[in-house]
Amino acid sequence: MSDRSKRGSFGRRLSGLGALLGFFAVAVAVASCASSEDEPTPGDDIDSSSPIPAVDAAIDAGGDACDPDAEDCTTPRPPSCDDVEWCLEKTSHPAGIGLASVWGSGPNDVWAVGAHGTVTHWDGKQWTTAKVDTDWSLHTVWGSGPNDVWTMSAPNQIFHTTGFANGTATWTPMTPVTDEPIEPPALVGAIWGTSSTDVWVGGKILYMQREGNVFGEVAWRSAVTDDGAMAWAPGLQDWTFDMVRGIWGTGTGDVWMVGSKSDNLPFGAHSKGVAAAGGGVPQWRELDTQSLAGLNAVWGSGPNDVWAVGDNGTIRHTGAGATIWSIVESPTKANLRGIWGAAPNDVWAVGEQGTLLHYDGTDWTAVTGGFVPGTKPHLYGVWGSGPNDVWAVGSGIILHYSGPKPGAEGAKR
Repeated sequence: MSDRSKRGSFGRRLSGLGALLGFFAVAVAVASCASSEDEPTPGDDIDSSSPIPAVDAAIDAGGDACDPDAEDCTTPRPPSCDDVEWCLEKTSHPAGIGLASVWGSGPNDVWAVGAHGTVTHWDGKQWTTAKVDTDWSLHTVWGSGPNDVWTMSAPNQIFHTTGFANGTATWTPMTPVTDEPIEPPALVGAIWGTSSTDVWVGGKILYMQREGNVFGEVAWRSAVTDDGAMAWAPGLQDWTFDMVRGIWGTGTGDVWMVGSKSDNLPFGAHSKGVAAAGGGVPQWRELDTQSLAGLNAVWGSGPNDVWAVGDNGTIRHTGAGATIWSIVESPTKANLRGIWGAAPNDVWAVGEQGTLLHYDGTDWTAVTGGFVPGTKPHLYGVWGSGPNDVWAVGSGIILHYSGPKPGAEGAKR
């Protein structure tokens, strides 16, 4: 893969429109409301206007807290792992640093990313820090395999590693979406791909000048220039779209995106990978979401089984050939942030206020997590290697699900 020295971006930002770019400052201190479009500069403060928390209000990030396992400690302890379906992981990760996304290539190769360039890796035995050299929040992580892992914060802050080895990982800055500096950086909130050479990223709209014309772009696809350098080609051009928050697909001919439009309404669009006449940007078909709430994440088990989740507990379902997203009854009003499944009848969604939902092929139900009493940390990402190995990350915490526990509180499975 190419680094910054091989920048071959297909386009550059129109500098004359710099004043129009009311971009997200990609936050390190972040919290929970997705309806706002402003993000703070790096720090550990709580700001309810940003989508990823650096610290949950219920968690004391100070250094005076005692070890909950110590006999003389009066700090509330999380419930026993036997009593909840999702167990709280013990890690060296600071409680005050939020985690935004989790992905892995298998049970012994799992990555979680978050505030202050935080990266932590699970090798099957322990979590180890493998930080990226940036102070900005990392919003998403994805890979095509153990030796091809991507994370990013902004269109000009994209990082790649060839894997975790000898107790660490080396992160290389990659070609930016635009050669022009972006201050403050615009948020990139979604990544997905089919291979190491076919990577899609999406985020806040950029105004790009290409061949003398100006386009509003919210998604880009990796490409290669004539001299062999890495570049980013437009993946979705549309002035009405404002932000891509989730990308998922089954292949180059089946890609889904969800996010928000310039009028703050949600969108959910599908592409078969077919370019417009004359080549270029893929064509997209927008489906009616039947929702006024924002959509934040998308996942499916196949072309005919696609889920999206969003604010106010919104859950939608669709598939190939459909013209709308079907309304699905939800057991929560909390904002949902992430979704992943092991099978059509085994799907997980996570969200704010400690929300953990499971779909069994018929209904969505709430399940229990091992939170410290009195706390409800926001959860932002979920991923698993299989039905009995699922991870969730959020406000300074990592949770793990190892399978059904009939005796767990509230368990119905």
